[in-house]
Amino acid sequence: LALALWLAPAAVTLITDLWFFREIGYTIVFTRELTTRIVLFLVVGAGTTGLLQFNLRLAQRGLAPVHFALPVGDGMTNMINLTVLIRRLSLPFALVMGVMVGLGASASWDMVLQVANASRFGVTDPIWGRDVGYYIFTLPGITAAIGLVRGLAIGTLVLLVPIYWLRGDIIATPPRHLRIEPTAARHLAIVLMVIFVMTAVELWFVDIPGLLYSTTGPLVGASYTDLHATLPMLRVSAVVALIGAGAVLLG
Repeated sequence: LALALWLAPAAVTLITDLWFFREIGYTIVFTRELTTRIVLFLVVGAGTTGLLQFNLRLAQRGLAPVHFALPVGDGMTNMINLTVLIRRLSLPFALVMGVMVGLGASASWDMVLQVANASRFGVTDPIWGRDVGYYIFTLPGITAAIGLVRGLAIGTLVLLVPIYWLRGDIIATPPRHLRIEPTAARHLAIVLMVIFVMTAVELWFVDIPGLLYSTTGPLVGASYTDLHATLPMLRVSAVVALIGAGAVLLG
């Protein structure tokens, strides 16, 4: 019933749009938008589901060193084995997250079409020498892609830490000492490395070109301060993020 109540208005809107575009002779506009939405939903949704499921299964490989059970009711007869429960819920959770992320990504259909059909303006910016079309069509797509990958990496890290803690692969012992099982440490380090790398990529390929949109000066554009103070610090920050990624993986 809830699904029908949700689909009915969407179906009415879809049919109305189809009739409108067919009436004015631009059915291709409607079908291209719809196709792009569906492809984005399937690709991003399936990728998110597969990525989460792979990491969750990887985090639960082998036997748990510590069986974490939660007592329910009276006595010790009613116990919930959280390790087994998390293993059973991994796939449904990954599917739900895949649907949510896929629906969110499908809303960016217009940006994807702009990237796919980018055109040149024939005018280059005076700082980096790129065609203006790069900033209009390509840069927003790069920003969204980096944000999606980094967001998935952060979400995966947030999920992995409590799972490894419940399994007993992460143990905090006083005073201020943390012991992590080697396979868990490598897994967490790889995910954390991805976050660092995505931060470096965003600094170099998004924030630096984005200086052309700066408003620190009297006009919109890269000011003297942006080019001689902010720009070097952004480059240094990107290099430091890469060094941090290597240090985390090595450690």
